[in-house]
Amino acid sequence: MAAAPLGAQEVVTRRDGLFQPSIAAEGSYLETRSRLTDNGREGILRLSPGLRWSSRGGLIQGDADYLGDLIFRRGIAASEGTDFQNALNAHVLAEAVRGRVGIETRATITQQAVSAFGEQTVAGGPPAGDRNRSEVATLNVMPYFRGSLAGAADYELRAGLSRTKARSPEGSQDVPDSRGSDFQFTLGSSRGSRLGWTLLAQQRRVESDLADGRTDAAENARARLTGNFIVAPQLQLSAGGGGETIDEGADAARRTAKTANLGLQWIPSLRTQLAAEIEKRHFGKGGRVNFTHRGPQTVFTYAFVRDTTFGVDGTSLSRGATLFELGFAQAASQFPDPVERERAVLLDLLSRGLDPNQVVTVPVLGPAFSLQRRQDLSFAWLGRRMSLNLQAFSSATSQFVAPAGEESVTEEPVRQQGWTSTLSYRLTPFTAVTLGGQRRMTKASSAGAANDLKSADLGLNSQLGQRTTARVAARYTVFNSPTDPYRTTSVSVSISQRY
Repeated sequence: MAAAPLGAQEVVTRRDGLFQPSIAAEGSYLETRSRLTDNGREGILRLSPGLRWSSRGGLIQGDADYLGDLIFRRGIAASEGTDFQNALNAHVLAEAVRGRVGIETRATITQQAVSAFGEQTVAGGPPAGDRNRSEVATLNVMPYFRGSLAGAADYELRAGLSRTKARSPEGSQDVPDSRGSDFQFTLGSSRGSRLGWTLLAQQRRVESDLADGRTDAAENARARLTGNFIVAPQLQLSAGGGGETIDEGADAARRTAKTANLGLQWIPSLRTQLAAEIEKRHFGKGGRVNFTHRGPQTVFTYAFVRDTTFGVDGTSLSRGATLFELGFAQAASQFPDPVERERAVLLDLLSRGLDPNQVVTVPVLGPAFSLQRRQDLSFAWLGRRMSLNLQAFSSATSQFVAPAGEESVTEEPVRQQGWTSTLSYRLTPFTAVTLGGQRRMTKASSAGAANDLKSADLGLNSQLGQRTTARVAARYTVFNSPTDPYRTTSVSVSISQRY
């Protein structure tokens, strides 16, 4: 497991957030077997500068978590060399007029698999290969304006631009860059009325640069009117309809389709929330479900979505919650202040030897305009000395190819599913042992053969000083595939320093 970029003691806390730089070093011994080529032993040295920033108050709010990996590999001729990989997850909201005028910015840098049927690797472990990986950087900047029309209705206008660039290692498949534009206008009745309404108009367009120099574009514009009825303080129902236009790119003609939607929001208590919506769309039935329940020591989340997505633009319709997000939700009652809660959750997770950014899957680059169906389930139990985290997902992504009557036609979907789990036991206030396992499977289709990635790891995490943490870990990984199989055994030692 990569050295954690966050520390357990030295966090520079400000009135409205925290600022924490760090540096980590990890040395790994990796033995690879069962590959068709390039088997052997190698040493890997990884130097990882990191920075976490967050602000929970003032005119500038948000989070930014960056980690860089400078990787030196020696031992196997085909993979020897130096590489630098980046990881960034940032969401910043800057307001010029509080609650009225501002700019929302999202930026990500992720290591993504180019193909679900190619070689897969375990996130956070020593890299087993780079033949199916691309570093994808995205930036989305969206100014917004909010206001009221004589107190009778509230409006919000958003218009933004996004850009995606991909960097693939030499010898791997190139991934096209893309540009996107977004527009959204919302007009609705003022809050407080039992019977209300909402008018939504939005448009999204994404252009991708193809290998032959051409540009492929996909566009989806829609408008709908929804009525909202508050049945009880804890329950709200909604229903509506509208229309949309679809341009699926390539040689497909622009067309229109009618839409209809039903939804509910149920909040029986501060600990339990449910939001669900079902829609009739150009591709058939779509919808979303989000459920969260937290107890004194547990938190459970479930998410479902079936909707269109724009592939390499970096956005995800749904994803599993990170360990930090689960812990942040679970600790809401114990730490009402978000700044104090964030610091307490980070310190607790790291004292247990857990990675706050752990997720169940590595993203896979999809087609430019596609249909995605995904489910995510997360459960965390945080006891005084022992903790357990479970995450699972299933997804099906298929590209639109041509319209047929009132519904779009898609290619055969790429289906994936998997899970990850981590058990941590704190031996002392400064030392913890962790046991983890994960599995990620891709189903066979006409596009490629099935594959199956399995991994188990055991680690010991200890705080050596006020600013220094060390970790020793062992991992065994098996990747079953008819084209790119391998087995790896690794042992790593890491040390991190906070400032």
